[in-house]
Amino acid sequence: MQIEQKQQLSLLMDGEFTDDNFVDVVSHDERLQSCWHRYHIAREAMRGELHGSSLTLDISNQVAMAIADDDLYPQLTEQPSQDEISIPKAENLFWVRIKDVVAKVSQVGLAACVTLAIIAGVQYHQGQSDDASGAPTLNTVPMGVNVAPVGGIQHNDKQLLEKRQYDKIRLLVQDYELQKRLNAR
Repeated sequence: MQIEQKQQLSLLMDGEFTDDNFVDVVSHDERLQSCWHRYHIAREAMRGELHGSSLTLDISNQVAMAIADDDLYPQLTEQPSQDEISIPKAENLFWVRIKDVVAKVSQVGLAACVTLAIIAGVQYHQGQSDDASGAPTLNTVPMGVNVAPVGGIQHNDKQLLEKRQYDKIRLLVQDYELQKRLNAR
């Protein structure tokens, strides 16, 4: 589209150009019609009269052209022929499976060794640092916070510990009496 046609189109929109020949050219040329439409949208936007219904975004033609131009299935140049392909032997498959199992076992073994080394290192450093500062090397509890051991038993509360031991003994005696009654019959 030439610059002169765009200028004539702009003049036609402003009402300053009245050439019937140019109107016929615009009515038959799709590019000029789309330009005419874009100019009207720009004018409405500048005047603040733009409505959502006047904005139509139709990109279907562009998408269809891009799909048509795209090569969806590229040709493979280096495909092996049927003569070059060999079927693996059963004994080779066995060794492949053995190799996979050995690889997995060695990975688990390596992870176990790393875990053992970390635990041993923490315990070793914790034994050395207990004499110096009193704070453990791997301290997961914030300083100044008292936590109860798992199970809720507190070491300084001996009455609670004695009560639990008494309850355990009482349950064992009850179980013994019940077993004695069942076996007596």
